[in-house]
Amino acid sequence: MTAPQEGTSMTQVSTAPAATAVPGPTGRLRGLLAMSGSPLDYVTGLRDQYGPVVRIPLGWRELYMINDADAVHEVLVTSHRNFTKDVMSVGRGKWAAPLEVILGNGLVTSDGTFHRKQRRLIQPLFHHERIAGYGSAFTNLSEEIQSGWKDGDRLDLHVEMTELTLAIVARTLFDVSLDSDEARTIRTGVPRHEGPLRWDSLPFAHHLAKLPLPGNKRFYEGRDNLDAIVYRLMAERRQGDGQGVDLLSLLIAARDADTGEPMEDVQVRDEAITLLMAGHETMASTLTWAYHLLGSHPEARERMHEEIDEVLGGRLPTVEDLPRLVWTDAVLSEAMRLYPPVMGLARRPLDDFEVCGHRVPKDSFVGIIPWVVHRDPRWWPQPELFAPQRWLENLPPAGTADELTGHAVRPGRPRLAYLPFGGGPRQCIGNSFSRMEGVMVLATLGRLWEFEPVPGFAVDPLARITIRPRHGLPVSARRR
Repeated sequence: MTAPQEGTSMTQVSTAPAATAVPGPTGRLRGLLAMSGSPLDYVTGLRDQYGPVVRIPLGWRELYMINDADAVHEVLVTSHRNFTKDVMSVGRGKWAAPLEVILGNGLVTSDGTFHRKQRRLIQPLFHHERIAGYGSAFTNLSEEIQSGWKDGDRLDLHVEMTELTLAIVARTLFDVSLDSDEARTIRTGVPRHEGPLRWDSLPFAHHLAKLPLPGNKRFYEGRDNLDAIVYRLMAERRQGDGQGVDLLSLLIAARDADTGEPMEDVQVRDEAITLLMAGHETMASTLTWAYHLLGSHPEARERMHEEIDEVLGGRLPTVEDLPRLVWTDAVLSEAMRLYPPVMGLARRPLDDFEVCGHRVPKDSFVGIIPWVVHRDPRWWPQPELFAPQRWLENLPPAGTADELTGHAVRPGRPRLAYLPFGGGPRQCIGNSFSRMEGVMVLATLGRLWEFEPVPGFAVDPLARITIRPRHGLPVSARRR
């Protein structure tokens, strides 16, 4: 396939019949096994072989994978009202989002008019001025978690980052400490990689979730325990003075701009669990991958430490330092390019549509996989290379930059060639919160520590809902 020149579009949306059927592999069992096992190399290879739209047989259903950045923009932005999040058939004409089993009808899973209403209601909670108030929680908890490390310790950084992001979400969402009963329930309550969440990408996920399997039983028991904690905390907030600044208190206090009505308790629960799940594991994985990449690129790591030393001078970072932590921010951006926080975005078209010259039928399963989009060589030269300099807006002096420097921020590129937080009206509402958290954690830990990879350990990405290292990330901690 001949790639178009940079700046051209492959998206052709039309009401006319599509010229050709969507290409793709044959063999329904093979696709099902690949997507439920190790799908990342599989789907990237399909993009390389078949192009911007690929039909992947999955059991008795087919996944239409959209890989072209302009086509992604069409689905998520231009024609977003022609698509719904409900992609799984649950019988008798009903559809559901895969994560409804844990998130209920929160922002990630809700749709249509209700979603737009909820987003308007919750958006003020994530205005920059408000999330800036959480900056001290990011740094203080990062400082606390490293206080027990010793020079030369062998750590599993995925475990450490999971504990840290759990502490952050427990503090900012529920205003509880990591050693509290509530945090212990959050930590152990929901087995995130078994039970119904394990089957989310399969066409018969809803049926598997109903089987009396041990993983399903543990999942539902944990979910019930987590619900009990959330409802108890809600009751405590309502008995207080209503002046809390944690996100749960703000959800309870939120009022509809048109009616003045608060959210019902079950909706507060759904939004709180959505913020918990979306804001905890995704950032843990992002930070873990950032340290994995820095460990294998010591020159980038040294440059980050030099910047941290120059900007902070040994003190803890503040929100006011963020504009000067340019390279640290670039490291985070590039880590999210190579290892996006989520496996994919799913949509169901409400009508037949044409994209890139191919017809995709109504009620099909449309998938957008950031891992694939972020490796499109048209928009990402040397796509497998970890190169934070792609994100530098203020270019260094002539002769000191390579061809990749500033490439990701040049004008004329498709906006959704990069979508770690999704895009369009459904873009992650907490994206600014997450970016601030990530940079401040890297800066806080980078003041005192660097992490060396364990020789001979091969990192294996596990793609389910998020993309995380299958066997963790063992490192040696070295005090700087």
